[in-house]
Amino acid sequence: MLRTIASQLARAPMRSHPVVAAAATSRFFSSTSAVSQATPSTPVSTSSSESSPVNLLRDQLRYYAVAEIKNRPYLITKNDIIVLDRLKDVKLGDVIELNQIKELGSKDYAIQGKPYVSQEYFSIKATVIEQPKGKIVETFKKKRRKHFQRTYRIKPLHTLLRVSELEVKAI
Repeated sequence: MLRTIASQLARAPMRSHPVVAAAATSRFFSSTSAVSQATPSTPVSTSSSESSPVNLLRDQLRYYAVAEIKNRPYLITKNDIIVLDRLKDVKLGDVIELNQIKELGSKDYAIQGKPYVSQEYFSIKATVIEQPKGKIVETFKKKRRKHFQRTYRIKPLHTLLRVSELEVKAI
């Protein structure tokens, strides 16, 4: 089960019993129900290094990130290839630092941003590997009873990025 670390970077409780999950409406719930487990009601202190939420995430093996590139979200991991619309101001071999990250996480933990995660928690870099043309896309337009028909054929331009670095920084 994925634990979400909110903007206060508090550790969220695990819910294993279906009655507890149905009774709770938010990530944190009060301990007044009969079947509830002991849950922390205060955020985890960041003074100790082993209990810090960022260090909990850092101890995981693999990370993922939801990056926003040209106002579209992309779920990325290390060595992924991202196919997106053409970026005009880049050339082959350029290294791009992705800094608009909505969520950073692993199998067990996640840090969600409001709207973005702070850049002091991560380092994500991608390399431009190709800028090809896509397949032919046909668009057919018609106005009924006006004898107007047009067929447009275009090859959209793409940019391929390879995620070369995805790291969670130690705090």
